Amino acid sequence: MTLLGYEWRKLARMSALWVFVALCLLFNIFYVSSAGYNRRFVNEVSQTAARLGNRVDAAFLEGLSAMDRTKNQDLLLTGCRELTDVFAFYDTAGLTEAYRHWLGDSLAGRWIGWKYERLSPRAAHLSQSGASMDLYAGPATADAHRFLFGDLMRFILGEAAVLGMLSTLALLGHEEIHRTTQTVCASRTGRRLFRWKLGAGVAAAMALYLAVAAVTLGTYFALFDYSGIWGSSISSGFNQLTDMLIPRPVLTWSDFTVGGYLAAVLALGVVLTAVLALLAGFVWVVIRRVYLAALVLMVVCLGGLVVPSVLAELDLWTAYALCTFEPVIVLLNPVGWFTEQGMNAFIPWQETAVTASWLALLGCGTAALLKRMDRKDVPA
Repeated sequence: MTLLGYEWRKLARMSALWVFVALCLLFNIFYVSSAGYNRRFVNEVSQTAARLGNRVDAAFLEGLSAMDRTKNQDLLLTGCRELTDVFAFYDTAGLTEAYRHWLGDSLAGRWIGWKYERLSPRAAHLSQSGASMDLYAGPATADAHRFLFGDLMRFILGEAAVLGMLSTLALLGHEEIHRTTQTVCASRTGRRLFRWKLGAGVAAAMALYLAVAAVTLGTYFALFDYSGIWGSSISSGFNQLTDMLIPRPVLTWSDFTVGGYLAAVLALGVVLTAVLALLAGFVWVVIRRVYLAALVLMVVCLGGLVVPSVLAELDLWTAYALCTFEPVIVLLNPVGWFTEQGMNAFIPWQETAVTASWLALLGCGTAALLKRMDRKDVPA
């Protein structure tokens, strides 16, 4: 722990790091504060749910009708009266046919067909559980869900990824920057110090992610009252996701309330942040030049964003499908985590499988390279 403390102290003294953190938080707070167009409506829905419950049934409608009339209450009442069980006759074969229209008989097309076969029983289950009749945020649900789990969580994850990768590279490249590499690496004990540096960088990445998330989400929930809707299902009939111009209800691989989904997204975000910090460590161990490693890391991450779009334009769908197994692609779509994700995923629970697999691969690979580094000459 003493060595970890020394490494964390180095990060704490990096003023540029804290300036970047401050800028991220200021941007997030401004973004949250500017999203006031449906704040009052969401807050009123939450207060209504606290009084009447989250399930839109006859008793709920009767209670809502008896409440004092406001414009928002009228909109909510109209929306609730029109709410139906969208899963009652929902057939995932329609999604399969739509995506096979693009993918053809490629391997990617067969994968996505297999995925939707596994998803079909979930629609029947959600219908039986009545999840579609949950209130969530009423007619504002789709916008609120997309704002919180799409835009806001994507910003938090992206900022944490950059902070984590930079922190890891800063610690691993500290000796090179200060021209003490030869001195530190003259002994095996000195070379083993890099294990502690990597561990400190990954731990710092996760801590920074949690700090940014805590401040950002704390601001969001101080403005948006979710106290009455935490227990509502995210598969509410008011909620819809759209991918490749195909709107569909939120079909999840397991049942999630709003509170449970937020906890699951935050937890997976911790692991994903660790994966990207490990990726930075892996690149540095391979190259052992901090600035070149940063450049390569940037190319890898940007390439991970650009290449799938190029492959899709060229109709190289199998290669496109393989690209969706990158951690950078997972980071871009938190609003779809634990759902079927359309063409952003080709197997069930893909975001979880990808994150866990990369964590194992990068962890083992970096550990093996660091062990090999003990026996190699360090470049001048």
